[in-house]
Amino acid sequence: MRKTNLLLGNLAIATLYYLGARLGFLLSISDGNASSVWPPSGMTLAAVLLGGYRLWPGIWLGALLANIHNLLSAEQPWFVAVAVACGTSTGATLEPLTGAWLNQRWCGKGNHLFDQGHNIIKFVAAEALSCTTSPTLGVLSLCLGGYVPWSAFGYSWFTWWIGDLTGVLVLTPLILTWFHPSLNFIARIFTFGWHGRLNGSKLAECVLWLLLVGIIANVAFRFKYPIEYLMIPLLVWAALRFGKRGATLAIFLVAAIAIIGSVYGVSSFIRSTLYESLLLLQAFVASVTVTTLVLSAVINERESAKAELEKANHELEYRVEKRTAELKEANAEITRLNERLQAENLRMADELAVTRKLQQMILPRQSELESIDQLEIAGFMEPATEVGGDYYDVLKQDGRIKIGIGDVTGHGLESGVLMIMVQAAVRTLQASNETDPVKFLQVINQIVYDNVQRMNSDKNLSLALLDYQGGMLRLSGQHEQTIVVRTGGVVERIDTIDLGFPIGLEEDIGDFVSYADVELHPGDVVVLYTDGITEAENTLGVQYGLERLCEVVSRNWQKSASEIRQAAIDDLRRHIGKQKIYDDITLVIFKQK
Repeated sequence: MRKTNLLLGNLAIATLYYLGARLGFLLSISDGNASSVWPPSGMTLAAVLLGGYRLWPGIWLGALLANIHNLLSAEQPWFVAVAVACGTSTGATLEPLTGAWLNQRWCGKGNHLFDQGHNIIKFVAAEALSCTTSPTLGVLSLCLGGYVPWSAFGYSWFTWWIGDLTGVLVLTPLILTWFHPSLNFIARIFTFGWHGRLNGSKLAECVLWLLLVGIIANVAFRFKYPIEYLMIPLLVWAALRFGKRGATLAIFLVAAIAIIGSVYGVSSFIRSTLYESLLLLQAFVASVTVTTLVLSAVINERESAKAELEKANHELEYRVEKRTAELKEANAEITRLNERLQAENLRMADELAVTRKLQQMILPRQSELESIDQLEIAGFMEPATEVGGDYYDVLKQDGRIKIGIGDVTGHGLESGVLMIMVQAAVRTLQASNETDPVKFLQVINQIVYDNVQRMNSDKNLSLALLDYQGGMLRLSGQHEQTIVVRTGGVVERIDTIDLGFPIGLEEDIGDFVSYADVELHPGDVVVLYTDGITEAENTLGVQYGLERLCEVVSRNWQKSASEIRQAAIDDLRRHIGKQKIYDDITLVIFKQK
């Protein structure tokens, strides 16, 4: 099917070339075969740009037939006529191929050759260059064959060249702008590229335009008044009002009128020789054609820019409307989420309040602390959030007193739940009379570790347990340093780093647990705390520090445990000032009676 279409296309091009050549030969100068206006040059260039380089056989065949028909009538042998025809046909074929290649290279491929002003200039330059091919080979062949004397080579070459160029300038834009494979060509004459068919006002405008062209042509060609350039305002009118197709059709009509008038000798271009007359004609046609094409392209660029701007404006409006709708929907979704979040916050607040209440409930009561004969004990715990992760407890069992303090990583609900687990485990082991500190911490670690794994949590805690009986204090577990203030305010600090391991971090910590014994005398004070005290920062980012805590306790050692606790908390609050508290604060003070 493709081969059939290609064959038919080449035959059609050959036929059109032959018919166009017959018309062109009518405009040849008297002493040669060079035509001043050559229609096939414009037709073949348009054909190659639209149909591709594969149409070259049809161009060559049409040129060969036209040239043989013209040359056989001369007094030369037939084989000379055929040889000369082959030479001129080769030049006629190379010309549109070269022109198409230059245009595609300089202006790009596609149907936008006449849409931009700079492309028009490139088009004229490309064709001025490519149109040298046919006259060079053609006139050379005619001179070698004896059809044109060598003395007329220059005149014939120049006339041939400008005739081909004029044919390209007039016909190629017309064919390229009007050609459309899916619509009838004749129907396009009545649309002129407007949006929709001709309405009454446009039809009247066309009739008026044609009437004015007829009047100017009649005056110029009938009475030979040199007013042909009055056609230029009409061409500007066509470019402004009728678009690109209207402009190319107007160029064709004006050029056709000027050429026909000159051929019949009824125009102001007529001079003493046909050669001179046709050169004046070509100058007129070329100048009005290029001017109109450039103007049409500039107008088309303006209209395209306007259309793009309107399109961008519509697109922007659409996007704004779409974005507004999206924002409205997003705002509605945010409102719904806020409502759900508020409800969830209320629910969580209730749950946190319950958990905090549980924490407060399991802390040792003041009556329990006062019931211990050997020690005077005071405790303080303040969570950074609704639920804290700090732990402290005081348990009494068969004359033995166990004091515990711990700090779960982080704070909040999960840390608070873990603290309750530890309190329950310590109380259970204490009630079961477990006295081995190593085994005690190992069992607590196993319970916490198993629960943390079940919770899929990464929580763990530092935990120190102090067993007191008869003035002796046994300390086990890893936590902050334990402060012992002797009578007179002398401070001792016991490091617990080697007495245990973080609870819940490893499954077995038995090898890491140890203990240390401390003897207490009447008036000695022991201070237990979490890092929420020592690492508390003021507004300048300065931490409270362990040294300052030791100084406060040392200055107040002679006071009661409650008074020492209050002095330490008051000093801590003075240090913090208006700075936000980020960690739980726990402090336990007990004093040997």
